[in-house]
Amino acid sequence: MNRRLFLTAMLGTPALAALVAACGDNSVGSPGDTTNGSTPLTFAPGNSAPGTSDGTTSGAMKYPTGADDVVVRIAYEGGFVAPATLFSRLPTLLISGDGRAFTPGVQTEQFPGPLVAPVEQRSIDPLGMQRVLMAAVDAGLLAPPPDYSLPGGVNIADAADTVVVIAANGGTFTHRAYALDITDVGTTPARTALATFVAQMSDLATAAGAGNIGAEGPYVPSAYRVQATATDPSQVTDPSPTVVDWPAGTGVALATATVCASVPATAVGSLFAAANQRTFFRDAGVAYALAVTPVLPGDTSC
Repeated sequence: MNRRLFLTAMLGTPALAALVAACGDNSVGSPGDTTNGSTPLTFAPGNSAPGTSDGTTSGAMKYPTGADDVVVRIAYEGGFVAPATLFSRLPTLLISGDGRAFTPGVQTEQFPGPLVAPVEQRSIDPLGMQRVLMAAVDAGLLAPPPDYSLPGGVNIADAADTVVVIAANGGTFTHRAYALDITDVGTTPARTALATFVAQMSDLATAAGAGNIGAEGPYVPSAYRVQATATDPSQVTDPSPTVVDWPAGTGVALATATVCASVPATAVGSLFAAANQRTFFRDAGVAYALAVTPVLPGDTSC
């Protein structure tokens, strides 16, 4: 794992406590199989299957091709972390149907960090997409999820779920495993297969083929999702916050954004770029701390 991914994984790993029961979730979207119509998928993993821009060439796996469609999504959900962290947590990998791959950008441990965590974007071509999907086939992920429970009745408190979503061949398959990133609690074949796929995708250049992906660049979102918490700035120190006025032209009153609100980037992009985790926003005489995340393909609207 390279240093960027290592730092990202460390920042996304939730704190652990002791001893409560936990188990995997066996939810699934639409059923599907590992064939393309009546054509068996017989080409070997790592080989370049013939492909086109829509992923529908004979012998290749079909996948949704819209800009807002999610083909692969790997993320941590839950865990013993602050609500604002849960709200703003980014997927470790997201691949959209139109051939874009999104990963968290580099962040240091300096506090306060940027208000909005950076996201990197790169292209992935149809051959790269086929290689990624073949890795999912090898891991058994284009099928209803097996039992991902921790082995032997092991109990861990407050860990996160690793959630892997794959959309291909007419199905959407959701695999959820509790505490998958904790390696010293034992494993099962299903958990090992899922963890192996997650590890493979942490190095997309190898998984997709270096010639099948483009260079990384910053993702510039068209909108942000925000969650506002009323805060007394005088009670916050080390360091003391900066309070700025919330723009009047956003169309969103922060008093109504305590759960979630969508804000166009044209109204707040520059403001958020200049803000950090100790920047508060004053709206109608009340100061708010914001959790902010860029809108990515597949994100539900607030």
